Amino acid sequence: MDQDSEYLLLNSIHELGKLRPEISQRDLSRAIHLSLGMTNTLLKRLSQKGFVLVQKISPRRVTYALTPDGMNELAGKTWRYLKRTMKTVVTYKEAIVTITRDAKERGYCTIGLLGKSDIDFVIEYAARESKLPFMRFDSSSSIPLDSFVFVSENYTGAPLAVSEESVAHIYTLLAGQP
Repeated sequence: MDQDSEYLLLNSIHELGKLRPEISQRDLSRAIHLSLGMTNTLLKRLSQKGFVLVQKISPRRVTYALTPDGMNELAGKTWRYLKRTMKTVVTYKEAIVTITRDAKERGYCTIGLLGKSDIDFVIEYAARESKLPFMRFDSSSSIPLDSFVFVSENYTGAPLAVSEESVAHIYTLLAGQP
């Protein structure tokens, strides 16, 4: 079983428990987008580990709550997830800063972002570090020729009307490809 599924289930029990006193297996299944059977398996495992308390509220209904050990486990998993995420962001930042510095050395006067990106703040930071202006573009037709452009991982517009030497595709960076 996937550790992320356990995290999602623990977190869902915690979050749903703040909203209402009774949480069904079906509620949890929907919240974590897993089948009822898989949710049942995960709940049994987490209960056996002492992380989830199963409370019978009627002969046919049960609800779920985190135990103190379950809260500690959720906190630990959250911390590990945060550390991994921060490490990944730092890796992307270093790659984007290097690409931006290289673009400046090659004579580009502006760093741009085509489309909306989840890491736009990193590109803006890299432009500032290289002392280049940062611009956002909605379409490839509005990109000045002296701009180096990062193409958003979400961009679905028209093909680029600029040289591939003046472009970095974010989806390539996120996939870890050169």
